[in-house]
Amino acid sequence: MANENKIKARWQKEDETAIEDAILALQKHKQGRKFLWWLLEVGSVNTQPFAHNALQTSFNCGQLNVGNRILEAITSASPEGYLKMMKEHSDERSDRDGELDASRAGSDRAGYPGG
Repeated sequence: MANENKIKARWQKEDETAIEDAILALQKHKQGRKFLWWLLEVGSVNTQPFAHNALQTSFNCGQLNVGNRILEAITSASPEGYLKMMKEHSDERSDRDGELDASRAGSDRAGYPGG
């Protein structure tokens, strides 16, 4: 039994190392960081799971639990990589908000001369 536990512990360590290596590899590229951010969004990280329906709240809590596990793996592998992902997401959101604002301003002027 002790030998079996050693083998299982070795397998667990190998899996954890492989996951950490995958996260580090993904963080080297903008597309990889975008994918990791998407996983965090799918996992509802930084959201409130409460809903007026208890079953929906339970589902949301499960979804958030998965997201938090992904976040923990990312920050454990590379805290600075997570910070870079946050900055890129914030910058992209600002750029997109600016584009929407410009589009709205342009459509507001559509009926006016020069618009």
